[in-house]
Amino acid sequence: MKTLFVFLTLIVAVLSNTIELDSENEGTAVESEISSIQQQRPKFHKKMVALNKTGSFSMKNKWATYSFYEDPKTFKAAEQHCKKQHNGGHLVSIHSQKMNAALLDMVRELAFNEQEVWIGGKRNIFSHNFHWTDGTKWDFTYWGSGSPSNSWVSFSCVAMHTKDSGYWHDIKCSHNRPYICKSESH
Repeated sequence: MKTLFVFLTLIVAVLSNTIELDSENEGTAVESEISSIQQQRPKFHKKMVALNKTGSFSMKNKWATYSFYEDPKTFKAAEQHCKKQHNGGHLVSIHSQKMNAALLDMVRELAFNEQEVWIGGKRNIFSHNFHWTDGTKWDFTYWGSGSPSNSWVSFSCVAMHTKDSGYWHDIKCSHNRPYICKSESH
């Protein structure tokens, strides 16, 4: 674990010179190649923050902090951790392709072997509609092939697949996955 910490700290130190993100020009995006296609990332104001006591990495902009946790949890446990650790935060809601790409980049830089991470999308039993755990409008989707499933007789939760351009898949909420929290900056 100590070796992993040192390795990840070195990566963050190197990346801090390249992950300059500027929220004041959020409409302006930098081009980045992701899985052989060009996508845009939003610019954030501050550099990525190194691994902290909670075992997470964070990326901040003027309005929010996005924290990636490698320790896998069920969807419910991850959401509870986000609320507790981030003073009312939630699993991340994603409202644009730019934000999806930025979060995908963050996870790819920090978690080399992860296949999926929880984001804050969920569908309740006997419902066809998904919603965000933070209560914001479900106004953007990035479903992968075959998703969402047509099963409406069970809960399904949304995971971002990190090996295929960040497409989303709905899976059983009881699976353990790393996750991304979002909290408002103060």
